Amino acid sequence: MRRAYLIEMTVLRDYARQLLGLGLFIAICLSVGMHSIVAVPGLLCMLYFIMGALSTAAYDEQNNWGLYRLTLPVSRRDVILGRYAVIVTLGISGMLVGLIGTLGLSVVISVLNVSSDIQLVFALTQEHVMTAIFTMMFCMLMGVVVASVETPIYVRFGQTKATQWVPLITIVLFIAPFLLFGGSGLFESGAISMESLRQLFAFLETPQGLVVWCVVAIVIAALVLTLSITVSIKLYERREL
Repeated sequence: MRRAYLIEMTVLRDYARQLLGLGLFIAICLSVGMHSIVAVPGLLCMLYFIMGALSTAAYDEQNNWGLYRLTLPVSRRDVILGRYAVIVTLGISGMLVGLIGTLGLSVVISVLNVSSDIQLVFALTQEHVMTAIFTMMFCMLMGVVVASVETPIYVRFGQTKATQWVPLITIVLFIAPFLLFGGSGLFESGAISMESLRQLFAFLETPQGLVVWCVVAIVIAALVLTLSITVSIKLYERREL
């Protein structure tokens, strides 16, 4: 698996560098444009997870790299494990780049002679930090889910065929939860009361609630990735290239 991971990272090295540089620029622009530093690390984390799944699949069909890789001393199982390791690496890198960009911007704003209102917007207050952590975990989970659904499709059909379906599937993944909850009648029937939701959100706003949410998000992400890896390995072992 380590050999397959290093091979994938070598192939994606230049692309990853460009992506990290672009991510730092995007982090600063989004923070300034949104007048907020709380959402950017999470958004970049989600974007990098999705881009990781797309980029690793795209390189397979360039110059028959997918076929040539199988002639190297790596098994198909190692290829999949290495691919997911690269996706996770890019996702975490996106989060770190977002944090570096927003923290750097916050420090620069604090030393500039700007109004107190602007300094307060970009200040590293407890509220901003807690909101940023909550958002990072949520976006990380969304990025993991999307990448975990897309990667088996790329593995099974290849990048060319899968591209016809992946955009639609991605949209459905983002819209489906709202449609399910909105049309399920859970709120109208009283199965989920607004008071319960208020209590839940109030708990999540506390440091203890934030820790619980982080643990839950990481556990769910790990389970989703494990399931996706298992499916991808089985699909790739049966696929004829």
